Amino acid sequence: MAKNTYFRHGTRNEQMLQQSLVDEFIKMFGQEILYIPRKLIRQDYILNEEIITQFDDSFLTYAYFENFEGFAGNGDILTKFGIRSTDEITLSLSRQMFTDFIATQMFGVDGIQVGTRPQEGDLIYFGLTDNIFEIKFVEHETPFYQFGALYTYQLKCELYEYENEVAGTGDIFATQEDEGFVVKYFYDLTTLSGSPEIGELVIGSITGISARINSWNPTERYIELRAPIATADYSEFVVGETLTGQTTGFSINISSFDELDMKDAYAQNIEFETIGDGILDFTERNPFGEFGNRS
Repeated sequence: MAKNTYFRHGTRNEQMLQQSLVDEFIKMFGQEILYIPRKLIRQDYILNEEIITQFDDSFLTYAYFENFEGFAGNGDILTKFGIRSTDEITLSLSRQMFTDFIATQMFGVDGIQVGTRPQEGDLIYFGLTDNIFEIKFVEHETPFYQFGALYTYQLKCELYEYENEVAGTGDIFATQEDEGFVVKYFYDLTTLSGSPEIGELVIGSITGISARINSWNPTERYIELRAPIATADYSEFVVGETLTGQTTGFSINISSFDELDMKDAYAQNIEFETIGDGILDFTERNPFGEFGNRS
């Protein structure tokens, strides 16, 4: 059977018309979302992992929800660590809208990897349910070459699991509990000057390490720090070091710290450390060999 002679099946005008129709459909039947790109603050280039990430930009756009009957996934699962939500969504995002209104604004921003499509690891905020989803996979060939071109990105997203990332002004993580690894740094009351703010960046006077304040307990005289950025010579703060806040200007002098006391009701770090001291001899610098030992 011959093709329709009124269509060339691949001209630029036909492709532009199809793109316009797709954009109009998404705006009519889609939902408003916030596209939140991920900034890479610190990476491990050996294991190819993102150690510290930050989310402080967002872009309003539209997307069509493919699973319109409700969230996909396995729902709420009861695990030994509590109830875990595994909601998933699949979104269709216009290529033209992403290129014209999102990608162009991200070019030149330090830490953001700008490509020709949405990136895995970026976040989607859905305001109707007040949920944040993480992009796990981007399908870029659905529908398959209508009129010889592609018009949408299909984003497969899972409910975001907070892992101690940092957000900017108007913190989107403000309502989420911080369960990341934190370290308590105790200080002498006589060295306290001013009052810190939660999320404030502090810098050590000796090591030059910077970290953010997770919480402050003036009664027990300690602050909890997270997301430290190590230097070439130091990977953690040292006793006797002065920490200075970069926003309020407060300062303290570290008297001791405890990196075993994690904010996790199921953690047994201290118990394992106590038992391990009676099994392994840590008086040597390298208990597993001779290299590095000094007598």
